[in-house]
Amino acid sequence: MIIENFEQIKKDFEFTEKDENRIKELKPVMEKYIDDFVERLYKFIFKLPNADKYLKNEEIIKKHKEKIKEWYLELFSGDYDEKYFEKLYKIGEKHDKLGIPTHYINATFNFIRRFFIEKINQEFGYSRERNLYVESLGKLLDINLDILTKSYIEEEITKYMGLSKLERKLLKISNRFANFLDLALLVALILMSFFVVGLFIYDIYEVINGSVSIEEGIIKTLGSLLILWAVAELMGEEIKHLQGGNFPITAFISVALAAIIRKILIVSLSPKDSKVLLSYGGILLALGIVYYLVVRKDKNITKLEH
Repeated sequence: MIIENFEQIKKDFEFTEKDENRIKELKPVMEKYIDDFVERLYKFIFKLPNADKYLKNEEIIKKHKEKIKEWYLELFSGDYDEKYFEKLYKIGEKHDKLGIPTHYINATFNFIRRFFIEKINQEFGYSRERNLYVESLGKLLDINLDILTKSYIEEEITKYMGLSKLERKLLKISNRFANFLDLALLVALILMSFFVVGLFIYDIYEVINGSVSIEEGIIKTLGSLLILWAVAELMGEEIKHLQGGNFPITAFISVALAAIIRKILIVSLSPKDSKVLLSYGGILLALGIVYYLVVRKDKNITKLEH
């Protein structure tokens, strides 16, 4: 584990024995708020984008809540030795392996700080004693955040330093090119959305103009709306990907499914095109199977990670 002496960390944050004793004094006061803390923390967490990606089922949530309570109690233990710091570092490593953005960690600690200040205010009012408690606890929360994010940074540095000069240059070029491709894809999706909107307007025009029957016009219009919805979903996922999230391949499959469904709806109006309808049905079935397998694989990977 790449981490400097834990005593030096406390010294850097001016976290003294007095601070430790103050926080230990808070333990009986703050322990009664542990259930309220977990409940409100979870409400906050699920407001974050893609939070359900990391907390997918009740089993994971239950285990995570137990870990949060364990961290909460240890925070007010007053015992901040090497084991405490190592445990924090391992928590950070786990978050890094799961791909949880550091932004989520920082935002969560902002919530935690506000929660603790609220409860200390309720217990001690606005007094000198209250100010000292907030100051000491603030230092400890800053240390926690520092260690958690440190594991992210050092993990990346370790991987990067193991590469040769040529590999590092190729990595930089690849990253820049990948970012360019992501932006190009987003621009292409924006253009595509205009074309799909145009298709939708054209379908309505055909109905008004009498070029197609009302029944066929309605089906074509609904099919165009379905494609527009799929493209909008795909664009939303690409934006999340540019912001640091993972890009699900299922978004692309959804667009293909929407396009095939539209074709099937139109062809189904003509009894003469039964063979074409069957071929489209086969394509739809194949895409559905692929979609199911991809989703299933993602769920299995998540279970293994947890």
